[in-house]
Amino acid sequence: MLKDGCNLLSPDPYYAGSAGFVGSSLEALHGDMSALALPDYVPESVRRSHDGIRNACIYSYFAYDLLTLASAQTFPCLELALRLRIGHQFTGRTTRKGKAMRPAMLAELLEAANAQGLVAADVRSITMIRNMFAHGSDTILNAPMFLEPFRYVTAMIIELFDPAKVAHVP
Repeated sequence: MLKDGCNLLSPDPYYAGSAGFVGSSLEALHGDMSALALPDYVPESVRRSHDGIRNACIYSYFAYDLLTLASAQTFPCLELALRLRIGHQFTGRTTRKGKAMRPAMLAELLEAANAQGLVAADVRSITMIRNMFAHGSDTILNAPMFLEPFRYVTAMIIELFDPAKVAHVP
């Protein structure tokens, strides 16, 4: 529900404890998101997408629905990072009949990055979490439920662009 204009800066009922769960404070949300900044060696477009997610999480204090938006955007951000890092490896692919294949999707990109030693994480679990958001879910999130997968994805993005690994992998 859209908030009344005079209540825009009031905590959402989910965070205020009057509905759903007793949430984090605005300061705690900001602290959590501040700790998850991407380093400058990560491409700007990925950092910008990631920052949008961090801001949506912080501002979910005022509008809880932004937390669901942040969760859903986490995986396109990861896919963008993967495409920038290894997407070129999939260009020009064709079927046996010579037709151009569709671009590699998140699962295939994750598997390739894992096989090349660019990420050490369990890539299957990321795909399952992503599918929950991409195909609709009535899951009620709270900030801690969002935070753990977001930390995991953030660590993967940092690992993907680790300067030591960038120098050794095509």
